[in-house]
Parts: sequence; C-alpha cells; structure tokens
Amino acid sequence: MLQPGQQIENYRIDEIIGEGGMGAIYRATDVNLMRPVAVKVMHSNLVADPSFQGRFLQEARAAARLDHPSIVRVYHFGRESGLLYIVMELVDGLSLGAYLRQLARLNQVVRLEETLTLVAQAADALGYAHRQGVVHRDVKPDNILVKRLDQPDRPGESPLRAMVTDFGLAKLVEVDNETQAGLMMGTLPYMSPEQALDGPVDGRSDIYSLGVVLYQLATGKLPLDIRSPERAVQAHQYETIPSPRSIHSGVPPAVETVILRALARRPENRYQSAEELAAELRRAALTVTDQQAQAFAQDTGSLVVSMVTEFPTPARRLEWDMRPRLLRDEGICRVLLRNNTPILQMVSLSAETPRGGLYFDTAQKQVSLAPGQTGVVDFYVQAIKRPSTGRTVTRPFLIHVSPLTPQPGPAAPPLDGQVAITPKLPLWLTLLLLILLLSLCGLLAAVANSLPSLSSLLS
Repeated sequence: MLQPGQQIENYRIDEIIGEGGMGAIYRATDVNLMRPVAVKVMHSNLVADPSFQGRFLQEARAAARLDHPSIVRVYHFGRESGLLYIVMELVDGLSLGAYLRQLARLNQVVRLEETLTLVAQAADALGYAHRQGVVHRDVKPDNILVKRLDQPDRPGESPLRAMVTDFGLAKLVEVDNETQAGLMMGTLPYMSPEQALDGPVDGRSDIYSLGVVLYQLATGKLPLDIRSPERAVQAHQYETIPSPRSIHSGVPPAVETVILRALARRPENRYQSAEELAAELRRAALTVTDQQAQAFAQDTGSLVVSMVTEFPTPARRLEWDMRPRLLRDEGICRVLLRNNTPILQMVSLSAETPRGGLYFDTAQKQVSLAPGQTGVVDFYVQAIKRPSTGRTVTRPFLIHVSPLTPQPGPAAPPLDGQVAITPKLPLWLTLLLLILLLSLCGLLAAVANSLPSLSSLLS
C-alpha cells in the first residue's frame, strides 16, 4: 500500500479512497499541473500475472478512447518500480451504490424523477461508449458516480451528473477474439443472460445491466436472486422476473414498462441502443405526477429526499474501545480501533495519569489504518510503588485517542481506566500477624514478670 507523500512519476499520493479486486485507488496531486487526480494502482500480487496485466492495460486503453461528460476520463497509464497504474479524473462524489446504501440506513428514498434522470445520463454514457466499440460489461450502482454540478446539463433536470467508471472489464469489439472463451466476467446479479450463459455480448448486454440497476432503485430488490455462476445459469434459463409493481405497487406504470423492456431475456426484445433507453427514461420522468411520486414514497414508508438539497453523508468515524478497564497491579491495556471512514487514518494515542503513581511502557504511540481496517495498540501499565501493608488503592489513568484527520461531531472523551494496587500483604493477614505479634509480646512480658518469683523459689 502506498503511503501519503509517496510519489509516482509526477503524481503525489495524498490518501487512499477505495480498493477493489484488481487494485487500490488513491487521491493524488499532479505536481506539474497542480490538479487533483485519482490514481488506480494494481495490487502487487497481480502485477506478475500476464492475464491481469492484460486486463489492466485493456482498461486504460478502452477508457482512454472515451471522451464524454458522463464517463470518468483517463489521463495517463504508466509503469514504474514494479507498479502498474492509471491516472484518472477525480470525481468528488459518492457512487450511486454507496449513496443508496446510506439512504437505506436513514430510511430515505430519492425522488423518482431524479433517479430516472441519473440512470438516463448513465445510458447516454454507455450509448456513446458503444458507438466507440466499447462494451462496459460490469454496469452496477458502485460503478456509477454521482457528481454535483453548478448548473444542470439539460433544462428541467437536477444539477447532478451520473458518471460511469471502471472499464476494467470492457471489451473492445475489434479485439473480440482476444477474450478467453468461457471466462465469466462481471458482477453476477447484474449480468445479462447472454453474458451469464457465455453467449455473444454487445451493447444490449449493458442495457440489461442498467435495467437491473433501475429495477433495484425502483423496488429496493434485485430482479433475480443470483449468488453463484450456477445459479445465474439456472435463473436466466428458467425463471421469470417479477414485475416491479408486484414488488412495489408505487412504481408508475410508465416506469415499469421501461424496466421490463430493458430486462427482456432476448437481446432483440430490449432497447436496441442505450440512447433509446435514455430517451424513454426522460419521457417517463416527465410523466411522473406528484401523486405518483408520493405513492412511490408512501409504499416504501420512507422520507422522500432530493439529491440536490440533501446529499446525506452519515457520520463515518474512527471507533475505539479499551479492554480491560481495570488492571490488578500491572498488565496490558489494549485499545481496539476500527477505521469506518473512506480514507487512510493516522491515529495518535497518548497515556495520562492524573494522580501519578503509574508507569507506562511509552507515553505516546501511533498507528495507521486503511479504510475498514481494524487495529490494536497495547499499553503496558504498572504501579510504580506497591506498599507492603495496608488497603487496596486505585490509580486512574486516561488514554487519549487523537485522529490526525478531524472527525465529524463533538470530540470523543478519552478512555478511562484504573489500576488497583494491592499491598504485598493483605489487610487481614497484616491484622493477624499484628495480633500474633502482640500476643507474643504479651507472653514474653508475662514470662519476664515471673522470672523473680522463680529465682526466690530456687534460692
């Protein structure tokens, strides 16, 4: 994993922003042009594999040919010090998948007309790519980013733009014969029937996948329950997709018509171009009445929100805890951390003893955590002095956890703990020994007092 400040050619790594099966994506700065960029670096364990190298290079070449407002631009492809990387346009926004997962946690739903507009924009991008001879092959919500705009692209639309990214599984039509026969590529629930059944694939396969995205946005469910390649083959051959209105009665009929045509099992029964799908989506958006929009929201029991006015980003913080909170004389205090933020986090931990009397192996430690990573930091704590006798006393201590990146919300209080210092001899044993000592002293005194009487008797 690359570290902040590290540089590849003229690109300075700032932080990690995501990781996938083929590589990690970093926010970086082009130090020559002084502009932010995204750098996708192939995982080191894949660099030596020629087949993965080929797919990575294919991603760069396929995406570099595309110049469309709703497609993430590729600036550069390079190799350096055993690394393969692509430099891309940095889009400051959530993926549609991440955005919708957050909405689900907040029991919110996006306005239906905005959803239709965003999917139409993604269809515009795919239509353009298809005309350039590129089939995406992995269309899904996580590969559609949502970007804010100063002004809408079209009159009457929201100032948002869907941007298609990750052409890592793209297939160039003119090099179709280079694709390995029988290789199932893509994300199973979003695959078209011909893709899952290893048939000929063209742009209409992407139309099916985008139809799955729209079905999921409209109903909250996937059209088919597919979790394995075998299940994909069975489902696409023998099962019928439930109509959207049977899952969610609030879906307007015009929207259901668009979804079902996009999801036709046979490619010739679908929209024959992504531009045609985009046009139908925009027409359907214009027909959605306020009453239908409210019915759509009421059926889910969710609050209707607009992506324009509410772009929810629930607080994602570092989380930490300490175990145990009470030590006997000495021991290891373990701080457990988890990075729930989307960026690399540097965390400083420091120990404090408000009343003194405790020894720590070190006063301050640091740890680096990637997004989603858990970590453990141990502090060894020991009482400086342990009395020989007396009662057990406690000494408090604090562990301050300080993320170097500011966290949302109020600052978290420090972790508090205590060390119970027990005397070498417990109180009951001390009292017993004192009683025995006093008894012995009394016995010796009695013996001493009787000594003159014994002397007179002997004389």
